[in-house]
Amino acid sequence: MTRLLLILGLGAALGACGDDARNDARVYLDRVQQLDLDDPIEERERLVDSLASLPLSAPEVQRARDACVEAHRTILEAESLHRGAREALVRADMDEHAIPITQRQRIERDIQRSNQAIERSRDLFTRCHRLTRSLETRYRRRRSTGE
Repeated sequence: MTRLLLILGLGAALGACGDDARNDARVYLDRVQQLDLDDPIEERERLVDSLASLPLSAPEVQRARDACVEAHRTILEAESLHRGAREALVRADMDEHAIPITQRQRIERDIQRSNQAIERSRDLFTRCHRLTRSLETRYRRRRSTGE
């Protein structure tokens, strides 16, 4: 009898863990789908920060969240560096003087760092999308099959 109760208790605990993972996945999927690379930087930064602070207990959902947060933060960094370099070039062009060497070096460095961040983001987004699709397949599709 004790063994039966132990088995039933273990089964209930495992089922509850599955429910936590399913709930975490659904919350995460709803939140991550709000991110759109065409939205303004400030809006995306807010959404990425919100996603990053999402309390999750399921390790697989945490991995997906962390991968997507890193991917989006990397592309935001690239865009910010690019925007700063572009603004510096516009300001320098308005002065109609040669760009000082230190400013030119900073602009070149920012453009190079932006390009590197874009390159890094490709692999990060691949991982983000792969992990997110896995959660979609595992947790979202079940709901539509009569769960």
